[in-house]
Amino acid sequence: MNAPGTKRLLRKEVLGWCAFDFANSSYTTLITTVAFSVYFTNAVFAKSDPRGDLYWGLAGIAVNVALILTSPVMGALADYSGRKKRFLAATVLQTVVATALLATVGPGDVFWAFVLYVVASIGFEGGYVFYNAFLPEISDDSTAGKISALAWGTGFLGGLISLLACLWFIARPLTDPSTGALDLTAVARFRGAFLVVAAFFALFSIPTFLWLRERPSDRALSGIGEYASVGFRRVGETLRHLRDYRETAKYILAYVFFFGGVNVVIRFSAIFASKSFGIEGIWLLVLFMSTNLIAFPGTVTAGWIADRIGARRALALTLVLWTGVALIGAFAKGIPMFCLMAAGAAIGMGSTQSIARAYMARLSPRERESEFFGFYVLAGQVGSIVAFLVFGLVSSGSGSQRLAVLWTVPFFVIGLLLVLWIDEARARRDTAPGA
Repeated sequence: MNAPGTKRLLRKEVLGWCAFDFANSSYTTLITTVAFSVYFTNAVFAKSDPRGDLYWGLAGIAVNVALILTSPVMGALADYSGRKKRFLAATVLQTVVATALLATVGPGDVFWAFVLYVVASIGFEGGYVFYNAFLPEISDDSTAGKISALAWGTGFLGGLISLLACLWFIARPLTDPSTGALDLTAVARFRGAFLVVAAFFALFSIPTFLWLRERPSDRALSGIGEYASVGFRRVGETLRHLRDYRETAKYILAYVFFFGGVNVVIRFSAIFASKSFGIEGIWLLVLFMSTNLIAFPGTVTAGWIADRIGARRALALTLVLWTGVALIGAFAKGIPMFCLMAAGAAIGMGSTQSIARAYMARLSPRERESEFFGFYVLAGQVGSIVAFLVFGLVSSGSGSQRLAVLWTVPFFVIGLLLVLWIDEARARRDTAPGA
């Protein structure tokens, strides 16, 4: 039993861990989803240019490739260095600086927009390797679901508050509704919003670094070359010995598919709303503020359910929800149906990712959590590459975003079948200490 002081310390650490989700959700909400995605496809590219979707997908793929190459090294750094907070701070700095520089991107600056977004997103996504690796240290099997869901729910609140902070900057449509011409006043305001996001992320991540405790490692290595060597060697060992963690391997394969589908929705939802349904300006903001309000209780409730019926069953239910969401989006005929889809996606976005993260913590072999979380991130990037490429090619080739949305259904169905195939009793035996 933990001493009272230990419990208080862990509670403070949990708050610090959740604070990071609150802070970085400003990036997810406004850069990845609502503001920069729309700015990229409607201002950097012309709104009528179908290449916008393809290049937005290619930017995501560039991030994915970079993370595939670096995640094993970052996993080894997290496991061996005993300096997860330092490396997490470095990824925050990278993201904040590149996000602030997005304010310099003007119409037609395709290369500069592409590079800055990729650099910022590599920092953002790479930070999750170090951030996620703290979860097994501040939770156990009975609390991991609740804590993970609490962080995701807190993140939705952070996303909502950052949206409100940027309301004036992005409420004006980028194009004139009557002429279709680019509104330069709206362009200037959007660029100001990117500075707000950078400041929000930097400010509200401070409690994470003040309250989250670093556990020293007695396995420190001598330099980045040795970390790289160890990182790729351990991933190679994991790949060679996946038969020893067969159920974890099934889950990682499932994650390749369903995270690819989820990530497409995150990155293209605002673009889909704008281009296919004409939802822009203040109405786009109202839509996403409403979905964040729905997502918070939905995510927290999902974590509570996962700790009672089991993470595998709860995750399977969210993937059934996602399948329905994708089908509704593909065949929606009006804004009410789109709003129904958006509400389902909001609940699914937080609940799927929070439960998936907690389930990965349970399926990871002890003492190798960071390595497996690095592999988990890598798997998600592989799935995202395929999903982005499918969505971008179908959308730009057919001119129909609805058809592209329909192509996400197989990602969720395959992921669901693989999750249901997992033998949890065997997984616990395989990953138990000393197994």
